[in-house]
Amino acid sequence: MQIPELKTTLREVKWELDGLSVIQLVSVTSIFTLFMIIPLVSVLYYAFVYQGSFSLFWIKQIFSDAFYFPDSLSSMSLTFYRRAGGNRILITGPDLGVIPNTIFVGTCTTIFATVIGVTLAFIFSRYDFPLKDYFRVAIMVPMLSIPFVGAIGLKKMIHADGFLNTLFYEKLGILPVKIGVEGLAAVIFVQTLMFYPIVYVNAFTAFMNIDPAMEEQAKNLGSHGFHLFRTVTLPLALPGIEAGAILTLILSIEDLGTPIVFQGTTAEKTLTYQIFTKIFTPKGLIRPDATALAAILLSISIFSFVAIRKYVSMRKYAMLTKGEAGKRMISKASKLQCVLIYMLLTGILFFALLPHIGVFLLAFSETWGTRLLPESFTIANFRAIFTNKDVIRAFTNSLSYSTAATFLIIVLGTSAAYLVSRKHIPGMSLLDTLVTLPISIPGVVIATGLFLVFLNSPLDPLKSPIPLLILSYTIRKFPFTVRSAFAGFEQTHVEFEEAALNLGASRLKTFVDISLKLVWMNILAGGMLSFVYCMNEVSTGIVIGSAKPEEGPITLKMLDVLYMLAGGPHMTAAIGVILMMLQLASILVSTYLLRQKATALISI
Repeated sequence: MQIPELKTTLREVKWELDGLSVIQLVSVTSIFTLFMIIPLVSVLYYAFVYQGSFSLFWIKQIFSDAFYFPDSLSSMSLTFYRRAGGNRILITGPDLGVIPNTIFVGTCTTIFATVIGVTLAFIFSRYDFPLKDYFRVAIMVPMLSIPFVGAIGLKKMIHADGFLNTLFYEKLGILPVKIGVEGLAAVIFVQTLMFYPIVYVNAFTAFMNIDPAMEEQAKNLGSHGFHLFRTVTLPLALPGIEAGAILTLILSIEDLGTPIVFQGTTAEKTLTYQIFTKIFTPKGLIRPDATALAAILLSISIFSFVAIRKYVSMRKYAMLTKGEAGKRMISKASKLQCVLIYMLLTGILFFALLPHIGVFLLAFSETWGTRLLPESFTIANFRAIFTNKDVIRAFTNSLSYSTAATFLIIVLGTSAAYLVSRKHIPGMSLLDTLVTLPISIPGVVIATGLFLVFLNSPLDPLKSPIPLLILSYTIRKFPFTVRSAFAGFEQTHVEFEEAALNLGASRLKTFVDISLKLVWMNILAGGMLSFVYCMNEVSTGIVIGSAKPEEGPITLKMLDVLYMLAGGPHMTAAIGVILMMLQLASILVSTYLLRQKATALISI
């Protein structure tokens, strides 16, 4: 850069970075540096240190242990199912070792969720049929639950003596044997049903934004049906599909709740579960091998993110225009197409709603044996929740932690969104990457890093996990508010702010009286989603909260109730229903405020 150009750039930076902007920039970068970057660096540092010097000792220890990484194919269990005696078959999935298991679960979940999500997105973006709007709402229902809650409900449904086998084997006689699902197969099943809406939302937006002229030209040249979809439509939508697939992959490999629900099976042989169970020594210190496992999990997450991004970036997706496909490419489905669409949607919805049906039935039942439905229904589980002091305290903890985190998220997230949207200076793209990075980082890795950095400090989680819980929630759920606020700033013309400045208003007054008032609904909507996802946070909530359980959040208490109290699954399901209703209310209000679907809030 030549000197005149450098002077011009410095002049622009000086003008853009006023006092308010500097405070906003320093605040956001400081929080993320202290409570995300430094903890992640610490994880990597301690994973490669042995007896005070750099070493691959712990990494070698893990990869030389057949429990984590088998040294040969013969030491792997490649059996996908086994007979459980009599008329029972258990689908378990293979046991490849902890590290390959994690990759296997993430890959299978991503593939299955992508196939379902893309199929649904194509149908809803290209065909018009009766009851379409009702089906669109129904297929998004899995968003109302987290894998931890969904796994509790689904476990009862897919058991060898559960709902599905009672219905299809005993009542209808369709199945020749009882088929139970457990282990890694159960984890994949749960995650696929929980995460396919993420792919659907991203893929649907991508299909709707395709330039109709591209497909019309292909049709004029003789391309139709699957060939048109494979060679034109799918490649053009690939960036959106890739966004959903990346998020699904990361959410899958970072999921801790589902392996916990299916503990006692090969579901335990995943990285998140092993980190959770091995993170502390008897003296309350961090085990170095757990740190190495966290570093490996982080590496897998980042490698997967970069690999998929690299594959997509190598392709070209240029279009002349976009945004008209919704008007010009939707065709009315024929009778045969309607029949096929209804059959497909009904089949998907049947399985997609199983976790939620299971949770509700468990929550409102006292006992549920081998019958199709519970023997009796009751509200005693909810009464037990509101009369149990420990559960009420955990709810209160989560409400207070989530409220504090949401306040920080709104203040800092709005500032970050404002800087990225309004300050066109070098480095803003890095800030944008920094504040959206938590999407791609497993929560258990962040929790491990926070322990490493803040043990024996004023923020020591063994003394009180409250500060780190609030700050980990802030970091983890930051992107929801940032994306919502950023969308608001992008839709509001900067001339309103420039007019206020020209009339003599200060930067602070303009920001408070003009900027915030124009996007307050976006900020409120994003803040509400951040709040409810803080309430539902599992990974950091369980790992950090376990340092002092009496100060832990409700997700940690759910784990305690599930395995420690009488009637645990029923009472835990009741807590899950309350969290689901809270999430439903948040999504409905946020959607109403934004006057749009949740697309921008669960896409990357």
